[in-house]
Amino acid sequence: MIYLDTSAFIKLYFLEAGSEQVDQYVTSQDDPLPVWDILEAEFANACRLKALWGDIAAEEADRQIALFVQRLRRGQYYVPEVDRHAMMEAFRDLSRHTPTVGCRTMDILHVACALQLAPARFVSFDERQRALAKHAALTVVP
Repeated sequence: MIYLDTSAFIKLYFLEAGSEQVDQYVTSQDDPLPVWDILEAEFANACRLKALWGDIAAEEADRQIALFVQRLRRGQYYVPEVDRHAMMEAFRDLSRHTPTVGCRTMDILHVACALQLAPARFVSFDERQRALAKHAALTVVP
């Protein structure tokens, strides 16, 4: 199983630098992608921000969010059971790297969630999050 953070996940819906790599990671494995509530929320907001910035029309943001929901319902994604207590313990431990790595709260939550899921690969294009995931001993790509 692979874990896509939001910077990687959005590349499944919008052609950006790295989209081909993400597509290859996803198609090279059979497991459905884990999508928990934080990723879903960040994805929807990222779509809306693309509309705000003029990268896409508001209707396109709506279409991509609707496509996400269809894929979730079809089983291409699954919502993993996340132990919130264990995740917060991991969060507290991982946040000790904030003074040197500069991670945002959501970066730390993604890595804490991924630690519970034990993915074969953690896919991110965010340098700070990649650094944190390496500190957490996750296999980071690209």
